[in-house]
Amino acid sequence: MILIYCATITSRKEYIFKHVFRRLMVHDFRCTSSVSEFVSHSGVKFSYGPKPLGEELFIWSYGLLDEIGIDNHDIEFHLWEELPIFFKAPERSDIPFDIFSAAFYLITRYEEYLPQVKDDLGRYSAKESTAVKGGFILMPLVDLWVRKLLILLNRNFDTSIKRELQLKTTVTIEVSSFFKYQGRGVIDNAIMLYGHIKRFKVRYLWNQILVLLGLKMDPYNNYQYLIHSMRARWKHGRKTFKATEHMIFFFHLGRYNLTDNGISHRSIKYREAIKEIGDYVDIGLRYTFFCDDNEVKAQGKKFEQISNRPLSKTMAAYSKIATPGHYKRLVDLEKLEDYSMGYETMPGFRASTSHPFYFYDLDYEVQTPLLIYSYALHYKSISSNMLNGQKQIVQQLKRRVEEVSGHFIVMYDYAQFEQGLKSHATTILEYIYDKEV
Repeated sequence: MILIYCATITSRKEYIFKHVFRRLMVHDFRCTSSVSEFVSHSGVKFSYGPKPLGEELFIWSYGLLDEIGIDNHDIEFHLWEELPIFFKAPERSDIPFDIFSAAFYLITRYEEYLPQVKDDLGRYSAKESTAVKGGFILMPLVDLWVRKLLILLNRNFDTSIKRELQLKTTVTIEVSSFFKYQGRGVIDNAIMLYGHIKRFKVRYLWNQILVLLGLKMDPYNNYQYLIHSMRARWKHGRKTFKATEHMIFFFHLGRYNLTDNGISHRSIKYREAIKEIGDYVDIGLRYTFFCDDNEVKAQGKKFEQISNRPLSKTMAAYSKIATPGHYKRLVDLEKLEDYSMGYETMPGFRASTSHPFYFYDLDYEVQTPLLIYSYALHYKSISSNMLNGQKQIVQQLKRRVEEVSGHFIVMYDYAQFEQGLKSHATTILEYIYDKEV
């Protein structure tokens, strides 16, 4: 058992200790404020606070985990060998910074609670993030810190704590509109027709007419290829409990609005396709861009009625989570996983980790049951690059995740697989799943 001495034990400390030691595959740990218990403990132990008790293994505390509420903290970047750090220790510490406060700051998205500049869609701007300013957006930095902590504990206590995890790879697909032309409203199709005529896009105009006349397949109708590409990687074409490669479709089922103007959930073909896809790969719900408490519940019920299964996986449209607003709406829904944590506009780790983590509500100072899966890459952020450039980014991110036995998650928009579209989306899809990149 690992024993940690803290003068005070707070919910923040308990939360981040659980996260860190879960990454180390250590479930037997405990905090104590008793000096005598700490001194008499013969196993792995360290103290965490502003000053050491004596000559024990000591990690300095910046104090963030003893605070209540949110404050503006100055972030100054330094190096721990090759890794960026902040909340640097001014005095004696066996780690040169407060690893627990820094990890808590990044994972809880502490900075997103502060006043901020938002983008055109009202989302937190990646350029404002600590990870971008510190130059570590392409690193699962918290995971890399934890790996070095493991080395320190093993060296100091002559132990062999091992992390027996393996790389998992998941492609998630946001389905904002299941068809490009078929089943769309008269007004939508009229607008698209007008756009093709105005821009002299004769081929697109002709394709749209043929699809509407039922003489040609809709260009978005590509889900069978995607399912086949996934099933080909599974033994007997079925996902097993031990499978490390996954695919998740997130379907839009909300009301029509200016931002979400896809296929209506009343479409029979759409409903049948959702059930068919759910027979082979995982499916979840894509909440609409404008989504209040009532809509969260209503859309969840629609998903369960159409799919005939409980809702367990969700994402917010265009990854607009506006921390903590959207997550607060999901907390009351039990056993829920959310896949919205990431940046559409930039590759990298928004929460600086490649492992799932529970949402910590800083307003109420409590860990919630909402499990967050952070994606490392949205294909939209690299789609304009040359193929080799796209592969290099995928390779860099995947290798970083593999180093820490994490979960490599890539997000796509379903429209990026449009038939006839000049894109490397399908090539990169296969590359993402490759064993060696």
